[in-house]
Amino acid sequence: MQFSAAATGVVAVATRPEGARASSRSTALHSITCAVGLALATSACSESPQLPGAPSAAVRAAPSVSEVVPDVGSTAGGATVKIVGTGFMPGMVVTFDDIKVAGRSDTRDTLSFYTESPPHQLGIVDLVVSNPDGQSQRRTAAYRYAAPDAFDMNGAWSGFSTNGTDTLVSFVIQANRLVSASCAFDVLMAFTFTAFPSTIGGEFSLTAAGGQAITGRIVSASEIVGTFSLPPCTSTVLPFRATRTS
Repeated sequence: MQFSAAATGVVAVATRPEGARASSRSTALHSITCAVGLALATSACSESPQLPGAPSAAVRAAPSVSEVVPDVGSTAGGATVKIVGTGFMPGMVVTFDDIKVAGRSDTRDTLSFYTESPPHQLGIVDLVVSNPDGQSQRRTAAYRYAAPDAFDMNGAWSGFSTNGTDTLVSFVIQANRLVSASCAFDVLMAFTFTAFPSTIGGEFSLTAAGGQAITGRIVSASEIVGTFSLPPCTSTVLPFRATRTS
């Protein structure tokens, strides 16, 4: 075997051993790697057998879930669920029982994937994560659906509008009544209410004489979603997502 080359490199040649039949069942391919020297007429080659059907590239690992946070949410759905594990690919889909939902990866934390729980009846469900390459993992009894009024809404809550304006909203619930709220875009503005709306069935709703309005429903022990319009801080109705601060 001779080579005429203008540069140093590596050549890989697949050959069939002499006398071997053409049948793929009885033929073992050989990989010949030749180091070609500059302006050399000969080369040094070494052979290594390669079994038929051997993969040419490593197979990507299947997704694996180690933790679901939180693992309890409202039957109304809407809770932010963090899935911790490995092997998550962009475009991964999460299935709660038989309901598929999309999500997003955290570019700062490749071991976490975020999704939103869909509405579901009371009970405990399996969770399945499925990558676009077809690989998946089922985590048995991974998430429990509870009634909205099973969660305690009392405490201080704070979050931001979810429409891209990043307007801060905070509120306090005491004795199952909304007592105050505040919002901030350029400056912080606080409002104290004289008529305290009660939380009923895990929800509250307030419209004040000054045009201030805020509604919310609890979706997990640590998260409330809703809308607010608190002029002069904001004169439009903005959706928000808030977490418990105390």
